[in-house]
Amino acid sequence: MVLMITYDKMEEEALKRNIPVMQKEGILFLIEQLHKRQAKSCLEIGSAIGYSALMMTSNVENLHVETIELNEERYQEAVKNITQYHYQDQIDIYLDDALTFDCTRLKHKPYDCLFIDAAKAQYQKFFEKYVPYVNKNGIIIVDNLDFHGMIFDIEHIKNRNTKQLVKKIKRFKDWIFNHDDYEVEYYHIGDGICIIKRK
Repeated sequence: MVLMITYDKMEEEALKRNIPVMQKEGILFLIEQLHKRQAKSCLEIGSAIGYSALMMTSNVENLHVETIELNEERYQEAVKNITQYHYQDQIDIYLDDALTFDCTRLKHKPYDCLFIDAAKAQYQKFFEKYVPYVNKNGIIIVDNLDFHGMIFDIEHIKNRNTKQLVKKIKRFKDWIFNHDDYEVEYYHIGDGICIIKRK
């Protein structure tokens, strides 16, 4: 799939400042999945500076994205980027904690896609809270499931906090892969992505 519109400068800047943006092959994969399903709506948990929301809306026709960001500084930057590229009609962004967010505020539910790319330690909580707002045939995409390959070698992680985080990611991975209600396809793309569907 060829991208029509990219935001290379934004991506470059984010990487320089250690702001987590989705890797290029990951975002291409995400856009491809949205095309495949002719998605019209996506709920994103974790906006950062608006990079992935802009990539999705620019490259998927008539897509509406709603996105939730906890960090005020990143939220302000995302608003600026969305406005600068004139996508405020297609992207609704909320400054809030996705875990305590009032879901009655969501405008485009049920969604064709739920995209989780926020605090990795909370993946299961995000999933359980927002999966009821996904269409019956919709998909859930979760990024960063390998955590730079550390998930395959937890015992050798020296940093205690990193080790705890990676264990939580592994716990989510094990939980969702063994869940009776969902089928999961895993892809070694970017930092590990999975697509989850209801059985």
